[in-house]
Amino acid sequence: MNKIFVVIGVLMILFISSCEKEISVDIPAVESRLVVDGRIELGTNPFIILTKSSGYFDPANFEAIAANFVNDATITISDGTTTEPMIKLCSSTLPPNQLGEIAENIGVDSALLANYDICAYTHPWTGEIGKSYTIAIDWNNEIYTSTTTLLDTIPLDSAWFRIEPGFDSLGFMRAIISDPPGLGNNYFWEAKRINTFKYGELEGEVKDPNFLSPTNASFDDTFFDGLTFDFAYDRARGDASRQGESPPERGFFKVGDTVVIKFSTIDKGVYKFYDDLEIQVGSNGSPFASPINITSNIEGNAFGLWAGYSSTYDTVICK
Repeated sequence: MNKIFVVIGVLMILFISSCEKEISVDIPAVESRLVVDGRIELGTNPFIILTKSSGYFDPANFEAIAANFVNDATITISDGTTTEPMIKLCSSTLPPNQLGEIAENIGVDSALLANYDICAYTHPWTGEIGKSYTIAIDWNNEIYTSTTTLLDTIPLDSAWFRIEPGFDSLGFMRAIISDPPGLGNNYFWEAKRINTFKYGELEGEVKDPNFLSPTNASFDDTFFDGLTFDFAYDRARGDASRQGESPPERGFFKVGDTVVIKFSTIDKGVYKFYDDLEIQVGSNGSPFASPINITSNIEGNAFGLWAGYSSTYDTVICK
């Protein structure tokens, strides 16, 4: 009987292998579209980076990415009363301190950035509460526009660190907020650890050079309009190469950390972008997830976000 199964198995393998056929699939070319990454915050200058979209199978090394930066656009910014041109700053013309600021904004090493001529757009204006800021981008004979508003700040009532059950030094950030009555408030949570690593290759370096947003960092007041309530956030994973810690600590804050919380009110267009983005990231790889297009607040055939953040800051020492 075993011999029969062996013979049948061999015949099936021969049959399947005889049916193999090399198939060549032509992947259609991807339309290159403008991608906008811009922000304006209370008391800070606007900052915009422009790139071109690329295909899924296109090279993803830094040289290929650098080639997708758009340096030949003209951008104006308006506060509803005055319209002025934005200033283009390129890495090839910047002193080291300004080069470091741009490198931090786009998340690359400043030494690497110095080897490529990458441009960003800014303006001397600083964000003010109650103002709406409109940008108009002129590129490749097309005009792209977007408006964002700096709303009133809604600070946290309090914030603290709490060790989670089962751990002796690891925990999450917790906070209380009182949402003003009236639907339409939208929020965004970010945090960074400003203390330094005590050991390892990163000893002496600040743990989080930038503010990081964890999963579900954006939320609105649909289900808690006018209420006071508490909530918690884990720590965003950030750059894996900078973890400097064992896997059980990832996602947690730790006793000894000094954490700055940046809590922002955002307008509906910004919230919708982040909400769609989080749904897409959360369903990535699932064969049962429905496809979703991230809602951009850029008018025209472009992707991206022009975002206004009205932020307050709290510092928590984890004890």
